Amino acid sequence: MTHRDFLYRLAITLAAGLLVAGAMRLGLGARWFDFYGWATVLLATAVAVTVLLWRRLPLAGASRWWSLLAGVPAIAGAAIQIGFWVMFFRTGGSNPTLGVAREMVLPALDAALPFMFAIWLAISIGLITKAGRPGAGA
Repeated sequence: MTHRDFLYRLAITLAAGLLVAGAMRLGLGARWFDFYGWATVLLATAVAVTVLLWRRLPLAGASRWWSLLAGVPAIAGAAIQIGFWVMFFRTGGSNPTLGVAREMVLPALDAALPFMFAIWLAISIGLITKAGRPGAGA
């Protein structure tokens, strides 16, 4: 994959993610989009970006395994979000276990999540920047 191909496919992937987000927001409405929408868009987009990085990083002089640092946290977070809300609504009010567990875990994570997100974002931007530079296969 050439440098130009990578940048083009990355731009198309991100634009498609925004279009899908807009369509889902209009189709599902605000309430359901807040539960599932962003996580669904992130899941699809993160997989596509990870594949692009997996293919491009070796040509830019880096190990392709670095692409997993950008993809796996995003994919795991999106899958957890979707899975939580699916199970929460599936079990209904008769099983408050998930709600109680969420209320126990979130206060502990609230302080760490911004730092974890910042670190993940910095790594992802660094990898995308490295992959986007002209190099071998340019």
